[in-house]
Amino acid sequence: MRVAAVLALLVVVGLFAWRQMAGDGPGTQRGARPPAPVTIIEVSTRSFRDRIPALGTLQAWESIDITSPVSQLITGIEFEDGDRVDRGQVLATLRQDAELAALSELRTRLADAQREVKRLTDLARRNQVAQTDLDSAQTEVEVIRHQMSEAEARIADRTIVAPFSGVLGLREVSEGALVSTGQRLTTLDDISRMRLQFTVPERYLSALQPGMPIVARTAAFAGEFRGTLAAIDSRIDPVARSVTARAELPNEDERLRPGLLMEIELTGDPQEVIMVPEESLQSRAARHFVWKLDGDQVRRSEVRIGHRTPGWVVITDGLAVGEEIVRDGVVRLSGNTVPVRVVSG
Repeated sequence: MRVAAVLALLVVVGLFAWRQMAGDGPGTQRGARPPAPVTIIEVSTRSFRDRIPALGTLQAWESIDITSPVSQLITGIEFEDGDRVDRGQVLATLRQDAELAALSELRTRLADAQREVKRLTDLARRNQVAQTDLDSAQTEVEVIRHQMSEAEARIADRTIVAPFSGVLGLREVSEGALVSTGQRLTTLDDISRMRLQFTVPERYLSALQPGMPIVARTAAFAGEFRGTLAAIDSRIDPVARSVTARAELPNEDERLRPGLLMEIELTGDPQEVIMVPEESLQSRAARHFVWKLDGDQVRRSEVRIGHRTPGWVVITDGLAVGEEIVRDGVVRLSGNTVPVRVVSG
């Protein structure tokens, strides 16, 4: 009996405690939610420029490998490492004794053939020789001239010249070496200005326009290098979902070299857009919300965002100029509507 009485007492005490915690006991009332203190900002437009970051690699304005067009011995080298050369300047010569001898012989034959043409022309005027003999002599002159052009082309193949002005790289052969067809002797780069090639995500395609200013930086040098966007590829990479673009950078002091990695920032034209402070935005996964003032309460409203700048976010949809939203105090808000007390910022 004593155990049953104790158990009954415990049950009564537990029920009383549960009723008190539930707020259903005598004299208890659930308190109303107090207004949350917030500061308010009026939605307006601000000037904004698209800033597109990217990484790119520098390329020379013109760049080639200087190679041998034929297999032959090198008889002369006319350059050293890093020389600056002009277009048409001789860089190296290959053995061409046979070609020079053949050209000399052809010149002698040409002179003899031309004398014969002159002699036959005089005789033809007096009808002392057949016209066919004169025609054959003239044909011989033309054949020899073609043979001379061929010999001169073979000599040109064995005389390696700079196709444009620029800076040579390191010399990779020595005089007297036997080089094979296509073997590299050195490199030639025109670095008076540079091409900067880079890729950007396809979502920025509408913001890219030839002539846009760019700012480039590299770990190799302090400071900034400024240029302009020159061209945009006609195709999108379907795998990387990016587009390739090319910019032009001046390089009068020739500090920049091909192959440098550059950090790039492109800047678009200024435009007026709706922007809100970052602290006004409340995000849930990929969804974004602001709190609009409605009398003495605020309502949660979904918005779409665009680019960001330090401290501000571009709103592309969901807000209109003149509406009032919460700036400070968003962390105190939850649900869909909340009573608020507007305080001065």
